[in-house]
Amino acid sequence: MKDDEKKKKQLINELTDLRSQCAAQEKSITEIKLAELVAQEAARYAESIMETVREPLLVLDANIKIISANRNFYATFKINPANTIGRFLYDLGNRQWDIPKLRELLEDILPKKEVFDGFEVEHTFQNIGHKIMLLNARQVYRKDIDSKIILLSIEDITDRRKIEEIQHQLAAIVGSADDAIISKDLDGIIVSWNKGAEVEYGYNQKEVIGKPISLLMPPDHPDEYKKILAKIAHDEKINNYETQRRRKDGGIIDVSLTISQIKNLSGKIIGASTIARDITKRKQTEKDIHVLNKELTSFAYSVSHDLRAPLRGIDGWSLALLEDYGDKLDDQGRKYLHRIRAETQQMGILIGDLLNLSRIARIEPQVMPLDLTAMARSIATRLQEGMPDRRIEFIIQPDLRADGDNHLVNIALTNLFDNAVKFTGTRSQARIEFGEAEVDGGRAFFVRDNGAGFDMAHAPKLFGAFQRLHKSSEFPGTGVGLATVQRIIHRHGGRIWANAQVDQGATFYFTLKETI
Repeated sequence: MKDDEKKKKQLINELTDLRSQCAAQEKSITEIKLAELVAQEAARYAESIMETVREPLLVLDANIKIISANRNFYATFKINPANTIGRFLYDLGNRQWDIPKLRELLEDILPKKEVFDGFEVEHTFQNIGHKIMLLNARQVYRKDIDSKIILLSIEDITDRRKIEEIQHQLAAIVGSADDAIISKDLDGIIVSWNKGAEVEYGYNQKEVIGKPISLLMPPDHPDEYKKILAKIAHDEKINNYETQRRRKDGGIIDVSLTISQIKNLSGKIIGASTIARDITKRKQTEKDIHVLNKELTSFAYSVSHDLRAPLRGIDGWSLALLEDYGDKLDDQGRKYLHRIRAETQQMGILIGDLLNLSRIARIEPQVMPLDLTAMARSIATRLQEGMPDRRIEFIIQPDLRADGDNHLVNIALTNLFDNAVKFTGTRSQARIEFGEAEVDGGRAFFVRDNGAGFDMAHAPKLFGAFQRLHKSSEFPGTGVGLATVQRIIHRHGGRIWANAQVDQGATFYFTLKETI
């Protein structure tokens, strides 16, 4: 009985031990599974972080072999993922990654410091070209493999360096510019001020940075800058705006302003950049020239007007001499008197042209929309009616329009057509065209003929008063017509020029303001 009792207790003890062992084993299995789950979750978390990082990222083992890489690494450096994991970093891409500076970081610097940021490496890759890379490296100990790994992030800063270089160049240009270059925010607070501004306005940088731009405003238009900033805020650009500004010493100067928007990376307007040129001397010169022009115009008018009376006398007395005493003169004497009258009349025409030229200088253009096609057709009809015996083909382009002074532009166009008619006088079939053409990326009007043309070597004196490229015996005229045309075109803010060949005709191009 005692033996049975003893065996029973022994059996119970063994069963209890077995249960304890089973429980311990189950706990161990559970802990292992839990650890595996934690490890898997950690791996997924780490992988998510790697794929989220914007910069290319590599995980290397202690032997510089690649454990993993994120998608931005493959996308940036155009590397096939299948040929990456487990390989030496230096062997990638036909050993394109065997870069001395990279070796220096991973093999010399990092083992001593364990952490290194901002290591710059330049290298030219065969497939993606020259790159400037900023490397950050970390050594991290991993318990699961009982070894250190290397985290290597690679930031491609090639474009940033290009931008910085451009900014550096622009800063150098701005800094050395003679013009005042100023930037300000939309509240009118000055944020930059170059050397040109110091010279132009007398303030140095420390005196104006952070101050309102209103300190440059003259007393008679203190709020002008507010209107300018309002335009800038509405994305308007201001070109060659002439106004006045006040210097540090209180002096008022004339300036020409070109103002454009400053935008941030998202395209929002955050301020304005102003280039200001001191035009005080130019404005004074313009005033002086205006005064001189008025004096010269008055002088020319007076002289021309005073000359007409004696010329009329000479012509009249010559005519009287012919009428009253012509029968007492021989043929040679009468010939001389006819010559005197012809020269006197030519002088009268020349004086008339001079008077017209002086009047044009005094006329203030009244700008309005003009139908140049209708104007040209009217001139052509008048010319054709005045020369019914000549065969002239006028080719006038339809729908030609511009803004200008109707009277002045009509004078200019009439002179150009008169010239074309005159210099096609030797042609059995004259052809005169009026149209519009693209010139240097803009639009210009032209009058073209198939007449005598001229040598372009003499073109510089073409628009000078009394300048002639042909003998008066070949083509009559005073040499004032083209000078008149040029003055009218200049009064409209345009320009005029010509292109020709001897005996191949000529083309006169002209623009009115903002036409080209």
